[in-house]
Amino acid sequence: MDIMIVLKIILTIILFIFIVLILRKSNASKKAKRIGFYSLDYTDDNNSFTDRFINKYLSFIKSMRPYISKSSYLSNRALKYEKYIKYKNRDEVLPIDYISNKIVISLAFIILTIFSQVFTNNRFSIFEIIINYFVGYYLLDVYLYFNYKRQAKLIENELLRAIIIMNNAFKSGKSTLQALRIASKELPEPICDEFKKMYLDMKYGLSVDTVFERFSQRVKLEEASYVSSSLTILNKTGGNIVEVFSSIERTLFDRKKLNEELKNISSGPKLIVRVLFLVPIVFTLIIYLLNPSYFTPLFSSPLGIIIIGIIIVMFTIYILLLKKILKIEV
Repeated sequence: MDIMIVLKIILTIILFIFIVLILRKSNASKKAKRIGFYSLDYTDDNNSFTDRFINKYLSFIKSMRPYISKSSYLSNRALKYEKYIKYKNRDEVLPIDYISNKIVISLAFIILTIFSQVFTNNRFSIFEIIINYFVGYYLLDVYLYFNYKRQAKLIENELLRAIIIMNNAFKSGKSTLQALRIASKELPEPICDEFKKMYLDMKYGLSVDTVFERFSQRVKLEEASYVSSSLTILNKTGGNIVEVFSSIERTLFDRKKLNEELKNISSGPKLIVRVLFLVPIVFTLIIYLLNPSYFTPLFSSPLGIIIIGIIIVMFTIYILLLKKILKIEV
């Protein structure tokens, strides 16, 4: 039983690393090409084993598109992944590719779970296979969620700068389309990617308030919602766009300053939350190291696995409540 648990942990780590490599491979290779293009000895060499393997995997994922798209349910489910596609990859990656990845990863979990059961001479468990299927199916979602939250934080930090750039462009007589283009060139990633999307939306004929509303829906930030609301009011009532952006700039600056002050005040309580988070984990590890057989009943029966699931859910709720208590709304 201990061998099987170790195998599953190793499998999960390998698959997670594999997902990260696939999602980052395209950006890394394109960046290398852009840099190397200006070198005299540049050659487009993509012959490493990792590159060949990932390219074949990506080709396989693309080959699944006709089959996955036949299902209206999966096609509709794929729409929520559109926000994860970068502007520069919009012609190569489709939302349905994420569904294909989820299916492949979940099948890999099923195959390796069966293999681990045979390898360790354990009783064949349908329940365990079903659990591992869902773990594999939602593994990509977990990665995308945390990666998107990280990017949203970066966007939040640069949004004020973006508004300042657009406001300066308006003051110099530029149009909204030109202001979006200037901002998309001067801003760093990932916010420049969002401004490129907005530039493209407006180029296709959408109004400025609709463009920022779509941006707000993608990034799910209060500051973005405020900008969108301000521009919606401007579109309905009329007014000077320079004055509106100047007002937005002042408001965002005040919010950012206040957030920094609150962050300094709450740094102590946040440290307490981290300690409270680590205490149960540390005690569990200590008990396991002192007496590994203590946890054997939990992993050797369906009831034990259910108990572990309940503990994880309760521990998650415990952490969320602690964070909620310390969260200060601005």
